[in-house]
Amino acid sequence: MKILIVDDIVDNRTTIELLLEEFEDIETSQAKSGQEAIDMCKKEHFDLIFMDIMMPNVDGITATKTIKSFDSNVMILALSALDDEESKHKMLESGAEDYMSKPIEDDLFHQRVKNYLQIVEVRKFELSNLEAVNEFSQEIYSRSLKFNISSIQSLSQFWDYYLNDSSCDIENLEECIRMIYAYGQVSLKKNINFSIISEENEENLYLTLTPLNIIDELVIQHTLLHHYANAIFILNNSKLSFRLSKRKKIIKEEVEKLDITDTQKDILSKTHFNKTTAQQYIDNTAISLIDKIEELENIEDMIQVATISFESEATQEYLNQMTQGLDTYIEVIDQLMEFEHFAFGLNTLNEYLKTLDLEQVDAKDHKKFSMLFVLLIDDMSQWRNNIFIKQEANDVHYLDSSLLSSCLQLQSIFEKKEVVQDDEDDFELF
Repeated sequence: MKILIVDDIVDNRTTIELLLEEFEDIETSQAKSGQEAIDMCKKEHFDLIFMDIMMPNVDGITATKTIKSFDSNVMILALSALDDEESKHKMLESGAEDYMSKPIEDDLFHQRVKNYLQIVEVRKFELSNLEAVNEFSQEIYSRSLKFNISSIQSLSQFWDYYLNDSSCDIENLEECIRMIYAYGQVSLKKNINFSIISEENEENLYLTLTPLNIIDELVIQHTLLHHYANAIFILNNSKLSFRLSKRKKIIKEEVEKLDITDTQKDILSKTHFNKTTAQQYIDNTAISLIDKIEELENIEDMIQVATISFESEATQEYLNQMTQGLDTYIEVIDQLMEFEHFAFGLNTLNEYLKTLDLEQVDAKDHKKFSMLFVLLIDDMSQWRNNIFIKQEANDVHYLDSSLLSSCLQLQSIFEKKEVVQDDEDDFELF
């Protein structure tokens, strides 16, 4: 455990050092000012910081706010002779997690530090909740929030909670809430009660609507593509789960007041969940996966040859070759982080093709399907080249919606399903 003691008075720093001698496996450092503490925290991560409030130049409140802006995981504990509510409130508001008054009582200090170290240690373990409801991840906090929707009033309470009552800072939250509200209206019109489960971890909020079996899956897919094209969702087992990224908060007035270097600006800018460039993505992807991506070129060629043959002669053998190629392709995409949207589209199309009865398919649809399927393979090849080979894409998700839309379009050729007007009317509000 790395601990930093920040105080402009040497006797106070020494006192904390002596009190910490009781603990094993810790390494302590000292800073004589708020600015020195900021500089040290930029160079290395500290698990625990004891922060004095009253210091010349950069005080403890400013130092805490600044350090938290680029290292949100550090635990900061305020220490001050000012035992007043205003100082405590300002310090906690700036990001400190606790407040202790001087002079420090030994037994109380030791007990609280034991608790602090325990919390810091537990934070290092990965989250895991085997009872998670969402379809994305079991790595969520143990807490969850459940909305039981049995009336338009309860659905409106869900709306108000996220869009009016709470101070959530979530990417695309408004669009997601609107779509859940719309699906909820349809279910309630058909007298179906359901639940909305909210789960989260440090990076994401997960909203799951369950059960959602009254609305056709194609209707859900088409309305999401039309009204919420950036949605990252999984529709499975009558559950519709959305994943929404949490924005990192940055305090505007702090940036305006501080003279910050280009390196610091880069650190601060990353807290806004900027688009991920191909180069950034490759730098954070295992080399073993990149090698597998390179093998996809041969699979694309194989699928394309089978598709062209299918256009000339629509046999089960050629269709099997296409689905087997997609199986291999999907196995690789599934191992990549951030491409659930694309993998879901490919998998949905592939599972449908595996059950396709060619005798029930109009022969004139073979050519249309084959032509569009070849275009999809071309798009997949372009996606692979721009991200993993040329590494030129400014945003690795630039083709997500287009690829998913193409998969659904191909499926609809044989399904002959359309979104009926009644279903369209249910979504007119949005």
